[in-house]
Amino acid sequence: MITLDIVDDSVPNGDRLSEETSRRILEAFAHRFPELQGTIGISYVDDAEIRRLNRVYRGKDAVTDVLSFASDFGNHTGVLGDVVISFDQAVRQSEENDVTLELVDLIVHGILHILGYDHEKPEDAAVMFPLQDILVNAAL
Repeated sequence: MITLDIVDDSVPNGDRLSEETSRRILEAFAHRFPELQGTIGISYVDDAEIRRLNRVYRGKDAVTDVLSFASDFGNHTGVLGDVVISFDQAVRQSEENDVTLELVDLIVHGILHILGYDHEKPEDAAVMFPLQDILVNAAL
């Protein structure tokens, strides 16, 4: 089973994911990927920081909603990777001000990237996005 190491100090108290929601995300992944072991860090940043990270690591000078960094040392350290979310962008993207749904969606999306899923090609997106929807629905 995976564990989440969440750093959400920059998120207003009322918008932080509850322990119950975090637990359901973990259960959804444990059900789908029972062999998965390790820790994934989840950090929230502002638009300026996500833009900087996007520029440095992806060569794209723009704000994005989520970035994932898979660990090359996961088998040795137990750390699978990190997911960085722009809380500002998540709020803007949230439908009907449902920030929790948007954060769960971004966390699941980021974890799937750490696990090697991608959506650059249509055939990859056809695998990743339905799986993302299944995991998000199981977590809510």
